[in-house]
Amino acid sequence: MESASVWLAAIFAAALILDFVFIAGWRKYRRLARENAEASRGELFRRAFGLGGVPLRGNARLHAGFLAFLELGALALWAANVGWDYLNMNPRVIPFGGDFNSIDEFGSAIQSHYVWERARECGWCALWNGSQRGGYPALTELHGSAFHPLVMTASLLWGVVNGAKAALVLSFWIAGLAQWLLAKELGLGWLPRLWSAGVAIAGGHLAGRMELGAFSLVLSTAMCSLALAALLRFARTSARRDAVFLGITTASALLSGQGYLQIGLAGILAAAFCFFVFGRGGVSPLWKNYILAALIALLLAAPLLVPLAHFSSNFVKDADPQFRAAQPLFYIPLNLATDNPDFYRSEALGKLPYPYLYTLYIGWIPVLLALSALFFHFKQDRKLILFMLVGALTAFLLASDLPFKLAAGSFPQLAGIRHPPLIAGLAVPLILALSAYGLEGLFTAGAKAAQRFLAPSPLWKPALYLLLIIPLGYSLQDCFRFSQNWIGTKHLPRSLFAELETLQTDGLAWVSPPFGEHVYVAPAVEMGLKLSPGILPWNWRDREPPPPSLLIEDGLLIRSGEVYAGVVTAAGVEPCAAAGTGGYLEVVCHVERAGILTVKENYWDGWRAWMDAKPIPLKSGVPWLEVEAPAGSHRFVFRYLPWDAPLGLFLFIIGCALSAYVLTRKPKS
Repeated sequence: MESASVWLAAIFAAALILDFVFIAGWRKYRRLARENAEASRGELFRRAFGLGGVPLRGNARLHAGFLAFLELGALALWAANVGWDYLNMNPRVIPFGGDFNSIDEFGSAIQSHYVWERARECGWCALWNGSQRGGYPALTELHGSAFHPLVMTASLLWGVVNGAKAALVLSFWIAGLAQWLLAKELGLGWLPRLWSAGVAIAGGHLAGRMELGAFSLVLSTAMCSLALAALLRFARTSARRDAVFLGITTASALLSGQGYLQIGLAGILAAAFCFFVFGRGGVSPLWKNYILAALIALLLAAPLLVPLAHFSSNFVKDADPQFRAAQPLFYIPLNLATDNPDFYRSEALGKLPYPYLYTLYIGWIPVLLALSALFFHFKQDRKLILFMLVGALTAFLLASDLPFKLAAGSFPQLAGIRHPPLIAGLAVPLILALSAYGLEGLFTAGAKAAQRFLAPSPLWKPALYLLLIIPLGYSLQDCFRFSQNWIGTKHLPRSLFAELETLQTDGLAWVSPPFGEHVYVAPAVEMGLKLSPGILPWNWRDREPPPPSLLIEDGLLIRSGEVYAGVVTAAGVEPCAAAGTGGYLEVVCHVERAGILTVKENYWDGWRAWMDAKPIPLKSGVPWLEVEAPAGSHRFVFRYLPWDAPLGLFLFIIGCALSAYVLTRKPKS
């Protein structure tokens, strides 16, 4: 029923858009009729509705805009087709891309999105995520991309689970949009634009990440692809306005989470800086615009970067100094053309048996067309073609077992980059851009040959299109077939929610569902449970998670007797009643002896405390929130009010102002 209502709404929206197009076209027809009295009605109609031919006076922009609208609309339909299973708006239906023996991490990947539910309930209290492992600053979360505008908007509109599914389909479309823009910046025709964007939408570098339910990897790949499109435009024009767009898209990529794709993007941006700034004539004066783009990116991403930098010393990640997940460099390109799912579940060619790390499939046809671009390119595009090749090789190099192994000896922290093969996904947009360029060159060469040998026949152009569309259509279908191996859904059983109901408590006690089961995490957070240890990709340094008071082991409910808040006295621990959410906690204690009130929430810079509406000091150098508690009945309030969040917001506003200033400033002649 919910799916039907969604589609009815989509049909209604499409009807409104078509009405708008018809009204705008009719008004354009009447204006063109006044300006071009000599033109026929058919010619005026075609020009008014952008249906082809040489644009009449005043109609070129409408014609180009209408064609772009049609192309991007077609890509949106293709993205919906690729991610069709995700359009089921039942919140109990979640993405599932593996077999029944696979680990599905979608539940833990999106748990941070509930920050927007907390923000709707209590505002600034959402700055503290108290849902797992003793709590932590919410703005330091990378795993679920919670602070990307797309995730924020989708979560507020459709809820966390449905919003994540909608964001996945939109990410497919954005990846196609990025590919379409790359082709457009190269000056390519409609067929290379649409085909390369269609392959990008269905490519294994996106769909394959959902084998594990890794939401943020799909979003990061799409947003980094968009940054690559902005980079290509800036490399072509070197204009300040385009530097602003590069900064905005780079900030979007930084906010999209994880870190692996961002490392790859940083490598490609560094290669671009060296490639376009340093030349035979020395250092180009346009290096200032590159710095402007970097500054805008950092300022716009400051709400995440400032708290992350502040908290970074407390992060501890699992490390792998041997980088066992990385493939040898010369094996990685083979993943572009290997479509057997069982291959990715094996350890062949230096892999681990985890498909989501290695899927890049786009097929042989795009690969061969990319190679043809090296022969069909025009002289004026040689530098851009060479850069895209260098960028793709940079992504492959960073994804291999070479650079991090060499650098880890001097920088042991790099051992935390355990899964570098994910970076190889950034090579796909650049390879597909080369494929689109090669297709355009092949079509141009074919057109010259057809005109030479079939000039008397008017059918040479349709025949050439047909000759190309057949293999191109096959490559799209081939990518779609491969992507459907990883794009699926499953229905959460009622028994899961029944188990979680048994963990409900009257206060804020820490609880533990079956440990290691990712599928419990998102429903538990949605129900307001506080999970310990929970599932996070990192740990607090030198701290243990709070022990749970309720836990499920082997199907049995166990009560440990641990309390969330209590006053520690010489006679023992006197429990206190606790309520609240996120970074706002209320604790009421009735004790006969003075002692230390201990609240099992991680202490960190930014927590403030009040007793009976009067501020009191928090003990420092301790793992939990602790204050002096005198005898009697008292009400304590704890609030998380950090300095880093306002600073990040202030820098973001400066970034917006700087971007607006550059965009509205008249360029120098």
